[in-house]
Order: sequence, then C-alpha cells, then structure tokens
Amino acid sequence: MCIFCNGLEKNQIIYETKHFKVVFDINPEQEGHMLLISKDHYMNYLELPDEVVLDLIQLERKLIQILEGDMNIYGVSLIKNNGQVMDEGTHFHEHIIPRYEFDGFWDEDPTRTYPFDFQRFIRLINS
Repeated sequence: MCIFCNGLEKNQIIYETKHFKVVFDINPEQEGHMLLISKDHYMNYLELPDEVVLDLIQLERKLIQILEGDMNIYGVSLIKNNGQVMDEGTHFHEHIIPRYEFDGFWDEDPTRTYPFDFQRFIRLINS
C-alpha cells in the first residue's frame, strides 16, 4: 500500500497544484524540508506526462522564489526520488531542502539545522 496515495491526512498538505501535494517531511534533513508528491501513482520520473512535468517545474520555481527570495534562505537542494531508490510504500516525489551557508549538508556529519518560520512560509505560499 502506498502511503502517499492512502496515508496523507488533509491537515498535512500545505499546498496543492493540479498534479502535486506539498507536505513537510516527517523526517527532515533541515527545518522546512518539504516533499512534492505526485497525486497520481507514478513510480518513475520518466512516466510523468509532459503536463505533470510542467506543473512540477512551475511548483519548484514558486517554492524556490519564496524560500530564496521572500524568506532569504541561502539556497535549496532539489532531490528527486525515482524508481527503486524510493522508500517502500511510496511513489514519485521530490525533496526541497532549505540550505544555509556552511550547513554541512554534503559532509559526513549531521547537517547543522537552522530555524524555519513555518507559519510565514505557509502564508506566503498560499497568498
């Protein structure tokens, strides 16, 4: 059973487009770490119809603009999980992780976490 198809509660969804739901990751690498989850059950990025890919690109741009522009986050990492590398019980999704200078994200040590204004972000994304 796919948790993205059957296990998301409505109150977990912070934003939606025609083809994607946005939720905060339950096991975040950094505060504000989000998942962009396809509404349809695709197992591979290559299965996404062009219309869905366009929606994803537009959603990525919207989130990046808010994070890097409006919230002055240093940058973001976009990580698409695809095919057999996904956790069991999930389908295609992408991670958007807020990044900070010297956060140690690519280091072997745990990432240094920074505070994230969740309420401001939710107001901005829904305005």
